[in-house]
Amino acid sequence: MRVNRCSGMEIFELYRGDALLSRHELGARTLEIGRALSCDVAVDDPEVEERHWLLVRRRGTVIALDVSAGKRQRVTEYPLPYDRRVPLGRFHALRRVPPPPLTGEEPAGGPGRDPFREPARELGTDTLQYPRCSASELQISVGRGGEMRTLPFGEVPLHVGRDPENDVRLADSAVSGRHLRLEPCEAGLLARDLGSCNGTFVNGVLVHSALVVDGTTLRVGRTELRITARAERQNDGPRMVAESSSMLEVLGEVRRVARLPWPVLINGESGTGKEGIALALHERSERSKHPFVAINAGGLSRELVESQLFGHERGAFTGAANRHRGVFEQAQHGTLFLDEIGELPLELQARLLRVLETGEVRRVGGEANLVVDTRLVCATHRDLRGMVAEGRFRQDLFYRIARIVIQVPSLRSRPEDLRALVPHFLREISREIGTRTLAPEALIRLLAHEWPGNVRELRNVLSAAATSSTGRIEAEDVERALQRVGGQYAAREVTAEMIKRAVSECCGNQTAAARALGIPRSTLRDRLRQAAGELTRDQ
Repeated sequence: MRVNRCSGMEIFELYRGDALLSRHELGARTLEIGRALSCDVAVDDPEVEERHWLLVRRRGTVIALDVSAGKRQRVTEYPLPYDRRVPLGRFHALRRVPPPPLTGEEPAGGPGRDPFREPARELGTDTLQYPRCSASELQISVGRGGEMRTLPFGEVPLHVGRDPENDVRLADSAVSGRHLRLEPCEAGLLARDLGSCNGTFVNGVLVHSALVVDGTTLRVGRTELRITARAERQNDGPRMVAESSSMLEVLGEVRRVARLPWPVLINGESGTGKEGIALALHERSERSKHPFVAINAGGLSRELVESQLFGHERGAFTGAANRHRGVFEQAQHGTLFLDEIGELPLELQARLLRVLETGEVRRVGGEANLVVDTRLVCATHRDLRGMVAEGRFRQDLFYRIARIVIQVPSLRSRPEDLRALVPHFLREISREIGTRTLAPEALIRLLAHEWPGNVRELRNVLSAAATSSTGRIEAEDVERALQRVGGQYAAREVTAEMIKRAVSECCGNQTAAARALGIPRSTLRDRLRQAAGELTRDQ
């Protein structure tokens, strides 16, 4: 019954009376103790609950968390000192084994053994392996759009299920009463199924337990849960601000692929923030200490594109008075962001493909090839697949640059983000022209706009509206700014959901809500009555 202590492992002994029953290892994950056979340590004792304790390492010691009652009572913590038997139920006790004296010998697991990579059979769980991620950086999101709820993680486990005592209660008949527990630990955040009827799926895979990270999707019953970075961590520098589930999924994808060396293609309409996504990829990669170089292929003449990309030697053409390093050389060991790659001429597409295949560039007018080590991130608002079919974009280049594809949604498809972007831009504007606040009617007017220019248009409209205001931006200021910046005003169809949201924003004042939406009060009142009638019929 000997258990070798691996690096970073704690050893616990389970006793019944004076008889030693078993020894167990506690690594960077949690260890569940209870009467249920699926527990990591199953204890046959009438006074031990089905799921009784969680053992977790925290700040140099080991804590036992009493999770027997879920949310019905506050989770109680018991520090477990070395070499002392702690009572467990009526007949059992648990003892934390003191570490052996240092002898200079290698651990039994051999040099370099990683406790995070223990086989599932040794952990007693069906475990998926993920990169480490601190639970304090994460939150759980349920629902979508305006119905989305989020709850951050602390040091206490969160229970998910149908019963009222759960931290996350789900009105889903296919979810068990206590379905899932999310357990912060040294390894990150562990999702553990609690013997549910329909199981827990992590990114589509049925699991007993699994470490989860930012961007992970959990499915319990018919409900989808998402693990995302906490709201205060959604700003990748001053560029990326998000609250919508669709954009949080994009940022989760950015974090997952940032450290990979492969090329990335970012698709999205103009003004959605593709360069911000590219910069976030760079800042979260191992190349972050090296240059980030951006160039717009659509903003250069055909004569200058080749020189800008690959550089030129002195005298290579008329006006080349000095040698010039191209952007591949400028971004050496860093990231090159090539925007609007769909505008690149076919002949230069061939040269770009050769650089990606060989890792070498030759300056215009040069005789020698230069080795470059650059990660390429491309962006476009065009349909490159369609251009390939039409013969306007090389198929071999497309498959080279599209090894990872990130689709950035338009602003009109994620109105939740507008609520986060507006205060963000107002703070930026306030640093230059003084504090500005936004009237509720002005926010409703912004929400009713289609935003064909996306985030870039929103920033410009707010800047224009702020200059015509002395402190508080009203709906009229927004209207003028929309006409000035965007030309023809593009308004959405006023839906019942928008009307209900407008009335709520105006604290029930239907006149103010109708004025903000630009519709007669009688129309607003009729639409509310119609919506109420449809709800009554549905019930």
